Amino acid sequence: MSESDDPNAEQREFWRNADIWVQQQERLDAQLTHIGAAAMDAVGGLLAGANVLDIGCGCGQTSLQWSERVTGSVLGLDISETLVEVARQRAAAHAARRPAAAPVAFEVADAQTADVAAIASGGNGAFDGFDLVYSRFGVMFFADPVAAFANLRAATRPRGRLAFACWQTPRQNPWLVTVNRAVLEIVEMPSGGPSVDPFAFADPDFVRGVLGDAGWSNVSLESHETEVLFSTGPLEETVEFAMDLGIARRALQGHPAQAHAQVRKAVTAALAPFETARGVVFPAAAWIVTASN
Repeated sequence: MSESDDPNAEQREFWRNADIWVQQQERLDAQLTHIGAAAMDAVGGLLAGANVLDIGCGCGQTSLQWSERVTGSVLGLDISETLVEVARQRAAAHAARRPAAAPVAFEVADAQTADVAAIASGGNGAFDGFDLVYSRFGVMFFADPVAAFANLRAATRPRGRLAFACWQTPRQNPWLVTVNRAVLEIVEMPSGGPSVDPFAFADPDFVRGVLGDAGWSNVSLESHETEVLFSTGPLEETVEFAMDLGIARRALQGHPAQAHAQVRKAVTAALAPFETARGVVFPAAAWIVTASN
């Protein structure tokens, strides 16, 4: 498959190898669950019998949460086989605990290019579209966001809804940049690898333009200012966790122990101002975006 046939190939490879998301799934979900819930609440109680498409579902938490909010069905899509396998395992355990929840399926697919309706129908053509397309921080990484959102709209019923959470600016989200900046004061970031920009949708005018060009209407962005409980453990343990996330692990590959020690010291100093009695707590700000088909 050529790059033009698979425009998100680098993203696929990055997330396929993001084993930290598997190892730390519960902690990472806990950091974000309240913001994801705000995006769910933004569509209110209008979707009791809805069929929901969860984009960038990762290890499946949001899809399983939707299964307890609706009585239709839930399909989680992610570009990473690694994360989808974990999601399927979690779904099996969830179904055993909560047999009344709506059915949930997980598939590996690129939401920018895949025939999502065909995936949902199992290839039999019986599916007539989703009532809601949802994402918790999973839509900022498309090579062509207009094409991606147009593709998702094509799988959505008339008058169906779109709801997602995306980050505002780096200044408003120090939890996403503080550690990386501390690391890069000591070591350089190696070249290569995909561009993973969590702030790609920070500009509300850009988001409105993308969604409008993709055919969505009634686009609304609501500011959601909150906090992220980065870690509840002692600072020393939090530093080790932080160094296993983001660019720290990749940037330190091949460096001697002295560099690791210097980075650890820098990360400790960077996190210390955010330490509280509850743990390391950062301010955060997201956009809660909604639109209609």
